Amino acid sequence: MYIALRFVLYKRLKILKGPLKQLNKLYFSHISKRVARVEAVLEQHQTILHNDRDNTYLLTRDKQLRLDLVNLKSTEKMFYAQKLNCNFFKEFDRGTNFFHTLMSQKNKRNFISTIQCSNGFITTSVDEVGEVLLDFISSLWVPKRILSPLI
Repeated sequence: MYIALRFVLYKRLKILKGPLKQLNKLYFSHISKRVARVEAVLEQHQTILHNDRDNTYLLTRDKQLRLDLVNLKSTEKMFYAQKLNCNFFKEFDRGTNFFHTLMSQKNKRNFISTIQCSNGFITTSVDEVGEVLLDFISSLWVPKRILSPLI
């Protein structure tokens, strides 16, 4: 039974392979070149529109070109995000130097090396930085005094 289900899944995925490749080719092939081409066309069109601002056809065409450019840039962003995710997970799974470099960069970015104290001096001591942060955060969370009405 299990083997039959795997075979059915295999066949269905094989049937989907062709249309998915065509869809990928249609939307993502040479996406950066397509974006550059539409940007150039839009720039040329806007110079023409600048000389004839009252032409409604040019205004409509400009709006359509802008919409096309936004859609293409969104598609390009999705493409590169997906490509980045694939590379990240491929390298991440290996436990390689890539992963350790990524984590060390994150730790460096989150580390506070210097801070200005309340007296105006700048400190680099790890202990003093921790004390200044603790004092600042605790000063933010001081319980509010309950005010009694004046009668």
